[in-house]
Amino acid sequence: MPFEYQYSVEVTGTTVAGTIDTPDNPGGRYGPVQLPGATHDLHRKTIEVLRLWLNRWTALTRVNKQGEYEHFLRGIVPNTFEVLGRHLYETVFFGDIERGFLSGRAAAREKSATLRVLLMFGRDAEDLAQLPWELLYAKEDYFMAAEHRLVLSRSLVLEQAMIPSLSRKPPLTVHFLVTLPDTDDYRDQRARLLQALTQPAEYSTSIESDVLDHWDQEKAAERLRTPPYPQVVHVIGVCRQVWSLGGEAGTEIYLHDGTRPRWRSGQVLVNLFSQNRGLDKEDRVRLVVLHLCEPSPLDFEVSFERLAPALIYQGIPAVIAMQYPLGGGAATRFIKKLYEGLASGQSIEEAVQGARSDLYTTFEEDRLFGSPVLYMQSIDSQLLPRLTGSAAGADVGPSTVLTPPVPPRSTLDFLLRKLAGLSEPPELRDEAEHILRDGDWPPRLSDVEKHVTRLYRDYVYDKDLARVFAALVMAVKEEMNRSDRF
Repeated sequence: MPFEYQYSVEVTGTTVAGTIDTPDNPGGRYGPVQLPGATHDLHRKTIEVLRLWLNRWTALTRVNKQGEYEHFLRGIVPNTFEVLGRHLYETVFFGDIERGFLSGRAAAREKSATLRVLLMFGRDAEDLAQLPWELLYAKEDYFMAAEHRLVLSRSLVLEQAMIPSLSRKPPLTVHFLVTLPDTDDYRDQRARLLQALTQPAEYSTSIESDVLDHWDQEKAAERLRTPPYPQVVHVIGVCRQVWSLGGEAGTEIYLHDGTRPRWRSGQVLVNLFSQNRGLDKEDRVRLVVLHLCEPSPLDFEVSFERLAPALIYQGIPAVIAMQYPLGGGAATRFIKKLYEGLASGQSIEEAVQGARSDLYTTFEEDRLFGSPVLYMQSIDSQLLPRLTGSAAGADVGPSTVLTPPVPPRSTLDFLLRKLAGLSEPPELRDEAEHILRDGDWPPRLSDVEKHVTRLYRDYVYDKDLARVFAALVMAVKEEMNRSDRF
């Protein structure tokens, strides 16, 4: 196992149980306890209303960017993510289950270790498995999907056993499959993404990648069954939700084979991996990324997340699927951070969590950090050996510069100096200084950025303080960029 501390939450249609695995408490059991029944219907309906509201966030963001309403998202609809996240938290983290989680979290923090939280859903809990658990908001006021030293993933409880991990020597082979329409509506997205897909090639000794920039079913299938076999397949496209005559939801993906574009059943992608189990274990695909771009026109129900279980049933150990569209600058940052992490020897969970955290701090008024859903069916998710800090890892490339150096003196001193340099009224700077001094500041700049961003969110109702903290966020980012250059 890649983590010293783990808390697994097993959810069925009627019960929830927790298992803690730490050096001091291996295999400790909490529960099972009954899920709230009919008296909890209002709680479930509230989650569903907030989920539907969140599906429309892209449209609201566009209204905000047009400048029609200042602080539209956070002013008129404050704390949307937090309220939904707290409702999700209270759905499964209550009573003994919450006590087990808090016990594991405290033990991991004491040892400065990572806590792995795995949500395991049985076949009779498919309605619960569909909820946006990546927005879980703990009672200590943090999003679990964006928290430092905590990784969050899901698992579907299948009849088959968990799949053993096979860590391989570099390079990690990645196959990018771009299925975006080659039309005016998608031209900018295609251009930005194709440029971003050249980034993994920078890690010459850690990642080897190739790109199929249009849908060609024969070429894609051939690539999966011939050496060098890809361990990661990253599919980029758009999809839509469809309904059968029986009322069941399904997914269609837009594919263009060079002759005519058309919507095809998502099963086409699933079938692409049908031969995966027939390969030798070391040659099989270990991770599939279903990267959803922003559809045109907007579709409020669009999601790649529904395809993930079908790929898991095909024997893929890990699937990252977007439950919300991820386009523009967010898409390029996600690709960069994900493959930086994998190239440096991080596990899949750690790399995804790092990418989520980056989205959280960079796109602070959006739901994007909750978009990547990670399904794990693997005992371990180590794709490459971890770097040891020796000369052997020196040529990994930009991934070796994941943590910028600590600013001069303490991080609090750094923030106070930047605050003093702002052209704001003295009384406003004094108020901000009091707030800064009241907190505990971590030594890493990436964590400092996250904490200051949280202050900006907490005080967005006060436009003067929000302006100050927004300026401090920019100051931290500039320091991080400067540190990267030298």
